[in-house]
Amino acid sequence: MIKIIGDIMLDAWVNGDCQKVSPEAPVLVVKESSKEYNVGGAGNLSLNLSNLGTHTSLYGSVGSDTPGLKIREILIQNSVKSYLSLDSKCTTTKTRIIGQNGQHLIRVDKEEQYKEKIPAEKLLEDLTESDTVIVSDYNKGVIKKDTVQKILQKCKNVYVDPKQDFTAYVGAFLVKPNMKEYESWFGEFEPKSAQQHCKENHWTWLIVTDGANGIHVVSKDSHKHIQGEEVEIADVSGAGDSVLAVIAHYLQTHDMVSCCELAVKGAQKIIQKRGVSIIDKTDIEDTVVWTNGVFDILHNGHLELLKFAKQQGDILIVGINSDSSVKRLKGEGRPFNNSYVREQQLLQLPWVDKVVVFEDDTPLEKIQEYSPDIIVKGGDYTVETTVGNELAEVKIFPTVEGFSTTQIMEKVKNNAEKNSKINNNCQLSIFKDKIDERLGCLRLNDTRHDLELLIWENGRCVALNARHPNMVAMSAVHWKAKFADKKSLKA
Repeated sequence: MIKIIGDIMLDAWVNGDCQKVSPEAPVLVVKESSKEYNVGGAGNLSLNLSNLGTHTSLYGSVGSDTPGLKIREILIQNSVKSYLSLDSKCTTTKTRIIGQNGQHLIRVDKEEQYKEKIPAEKLLEDLTESDTVIVSDYNKGVIKKDTVQKILQKCKNVYVDPKQDFTAYVGAFLVKPNMKEYESWFGEFEPKSAQQHCKENHWTWLIVTDGANGIHVVSKDSHKHIQGEEVEIADVSGAGDSVLAVIAHYLQTHDMVSCCELAVKGAQKIIQKRGVSIIDKTDIEDTVVWTNGVFDILHNGHLELLKFAKQQGDILIVGINSDSSVKRLKGEGRPFNNSYVREQQLLQLPWVDKVVVFEDDTPLEKIQEYSPDIIVKGGDYTVETTVGNELAEVKIFPTVEGFSTTQIMEKVKNNAEKNSKINNNCQLSIFKDKIDERLGCLRLNDTRHDLELLIWENGRCVALNARHPNMVAMSAVHWKAKFADKKSLKA
């Protein structure tokens, strides 16, 4: 359980068009078209964590006013468990006026310092050693100078998003200032000195966010700079909250550097959106797509299916039936290509990231293991008949008409039989001048073995006038080899 304590505020967005200047003063007139609301500060952090799948409890204060009521309404709608005291008559509110094309025209702030100690007292009452606590300090009064130290006495796994002097957070597990805040504490950032500050203040981790320049991950023994990519920035509001939420969520299963890499990726998604946005796993995690089949003889239908599957996400995993599984499902004559050949063929395609061979008749166990977000199957399936439909979203790709492995193999078989019949007929036609039409057979005079042979198209053969049985056997061997190698036959 992650418990969050800190300053909570309401972010309001008034959207409209600016078509004229006020006759009362040289200012723009905004014609309001809509309003949007979100919870900022500690509330936004809680919403981010909740959306990532982490259960949280939120401790803070709001005013007994309409914005305070709106905050409680939003938290309830998003299933966030909260303990909020009604501290003042005024809830901290930030109202942005937005013109056409998302242009930020002005921000109006309304706030009072919170004075009640109820949130901290309630948190300390509920706190256990196994809990993780995040202190979201916006210096609005909820986090007093000694609040963090009191929390640290009961719980060591404390994360801090700071706004006060760094001495208020000595001993925290993680402290996350932005670069401006860090420089106000210690001057210009330098990795070695940052490591020393981390050691002196007993911080396990010092995470310094630096806008488009990414994140500095610092411990007393190490420094890692994770560079962000250049993206078009729409709004930086809430980016810091998303960074801390991603770290807190993923640190349960990842190392700190990996968490910060994900956090940078997530923050870049957030700043491309207008307003305070809530981060989603799709913003930071690769979308995994699964499809499966025999893929015995690759044809255009397979290629179109695989291309479509890759377009649905970031990573495409292709499951293929093992040879024994194919035999059980398709018969002894299959597969035409063994699993190694099929695997290598698939891996040569630009859309396939991984191939998995499964022994069972269905891929359910492998689907459970790889937990794809999306499963893609061909048009001969429905969502209901797709294995794993309860575990992931299913997308059906229409069957490409005219392409089927079974049809291809049947065509090859028919052509082989046709060619074999033609070849047999050709063998007899070589000796067309020696055909006994009355008997319907080929009549050969074998002078080498001193006998005559009658050969029918069905393979029946009769020897005439043979001097000795051994001659018959020797003649049979001789002419069998001749017919096997048609090029050596001479009329």
